[in-house]
Amino acid sequence: MSGFVSLVGAGPGDPELLTVLGRRRLLEADVIVYDRLVNPSLFMMSSADKVDVGKMPNHHKFSQYKINELLVELATQGKRVVRLKAGDPYVFGRGGEEAQYLCAHHIDYEVVPGITSAIAGLAAAGIPITHRDMASSFHIITGHRKANGRQLDWANVAQQEGTLVFLMGMKQLPVIVDELVKNGRPADSAVAIIQWATRWQQRTVTGNLSNIVEIANQAQIGAPALIVVGEVVKLRDELNVRLPLSGKHILIPYKVNSKLSELLKDQGASVDYFERSTKQPLPFDIPDLDKPETLVIEDAEAFKVFLDVLLAHNIDSRRLNKWRLLVTNTVAQSRIRQLGIITDGLIVRNQLPKADAIIVIGEANQLAREKFAENETQIVTYKRVPVTHEIDLNDFHGVVFPSSLAVQDLFAGISDEAKKQLVTLPCLAMGRHVLKQCQQNGMQKVQLTSAEPEEIIAKLKGVLDDESNSVIDR
Repeated sequence: MSGFVSLVGAGPGDPELLTVLGRRRLLEADVIVYDRLVNPSLFMMSSADKVDVGKMPNHHKFSQYKINELLVELATQGKRVVRLKAGDPYVFGRGGEEAQYLCAHHIDYEVVPGITSAIAGLAAAGIPITHRDMASSFHIITGHRKANGRQLDWANVAQQEGTLVFLMGMKQLPVIVDELVKNGRPADSAVAIIQWATRWQQRTVTGNLSNIVEIANQAQIGAPALIVVGEVVKLRDELNVRLPLSGKHILIPYKVNSKLSELLKDQGASVDYFERSTKQPLPFDIPDLDKPETLVIEDAEAFKVFLDVLLAHNIDSRRLNKWRLLVTNTVAQSRIRQLGIITDGLIVRNQLPKADAIIVIGEANQLAREKFAENETQIVTYKRVPVTHEIDLNDFHGVVFPSSLAVQDLFAGISDEAKKQLVTLPCLAMGRHVLKQCQQNGMQKVQLTSAEPEEIIAKLKGVLDDESNSVIDR
C-alpha cells in the first residue's frame, strides 16, 4: 500500500511560525525528511524517524535526485512522510521538482504552505515589504542561480518598482550590487541585510548600494541572509520592535504546551529545549494492602505506576482507604489530587517516629539517595533513563530550571566538556530545592526565583544584562 507525502513549509526559522496543519502533519508522521535550515525545536513534538538531507553551499549530503528517490521509497513502504523544508516548499525550495517526481511515480502527496522568509524575515527586522507610500509591489529573486544557463535579466530586475528581495545571495552580494547600479538602480538606494531572520542569531545591517558590501564585511554578516533593496528599508528605525528579552537564547526542559516557554517567547526570547529523561516502569511486589501502613510518596509518577500495577491485578485505590498517605512535596500532592485522591499531608526526612513502619515509593535513583527512617521499606516503581543531549551550549545566553529533576536530567545527558560550559551559564532556579540542586552540580551563576511570571522575567533580564554577552542587533 502506498503511503503519503506531505511537502511541508517549516517557516522562516521561529518554530512558532509553523502552520497549524504543518504541526499536525509532524505529529502524524512516520518519517521526517528535513533540510539544513529547519529549526530542530520542531522535532521535539514528534516521535517520527528523522532523515537529514540538508544541503550546504558546495556540499550536498543528498543530491536532489537522491532526495526524490528517498521520498518515493519511503512512501511505497506505506509510511506517512513529511518532507520538511525551510520557508515555503514552492519558494526556491525545489518543492515543485519533488512534487513532479512524486506525480510521475504515482505517489499521493500534498503541499502544506509555509511562511516564506522573503516576507516574514523583513517583518521581523522592522521592514514592511510593501507600503502605500513607498512600494506597491515586491519581487523575490534567487541570488545564486542562472536561469536556463543564462544570467538574470539585470536590466529588467534593476528597473522594477517596489521592493527587491534576494534569497541565497550573500556569496553574490558584490555582483548583485554592481549589476543593479550598472543597470540604473540609484547608488543611494536603501539596502538591508537580515541574517538568520526570526531566529535568536538574527542580525541586521543597513546602508545603500554604494556601501552595503563594506558594511556587511565589517559586520561579518554571512549566509543565510536576505538582501532587501528599496525605500521600505528606511522604516526600520521606526518599526523595529524590541522586547525585554529580544536576542536572548534560553534553554529550558521540553514540555508540551509549556507555560514557561510561552512566557519567555512573549518577552522576545528565542527558546530551545532539552529532552527530559524517559520513565521506565519496574516490577515490584505489591505489599499486604489489608495491613494498614503509612505510605510515603516521593513523586506523583511513582504513585501513578503503583496504581497501574494494582489495576493490572484488579485492585483499585479503594483498598488503600485504611492507609495513611503522605507526600514529600506540594507538586506531588497536587498531581495526586488530580487522580482523585486526597493525601494526608506533607512529610520531610526523619519526621516520622522511628517506631513507625513506613513504605516509601519512588524512583530508583531518588530512593537510593534518600532514607526516611531506619525501618522503612522501599518500593521502586520506575527509574529514569537519561537522554543523550547534543546541545551546543555556546549558543545559549541562559537556562531556566523549573524543577530539580530537570537539573538532573540535563546534567545526566551531556558530556563532561558540556558540563564545564553549563556550570558557567547564567541560570534561574525556580524554588529553593532547585537552587540547591543547581549548586550541588556546580553551577556558578544561579539565581533563585519564584514561579511568578513577573519575577522570572525581571530576574532573567537582570542576570543576562549583567553578562558580557555580545549584543545582537535584531
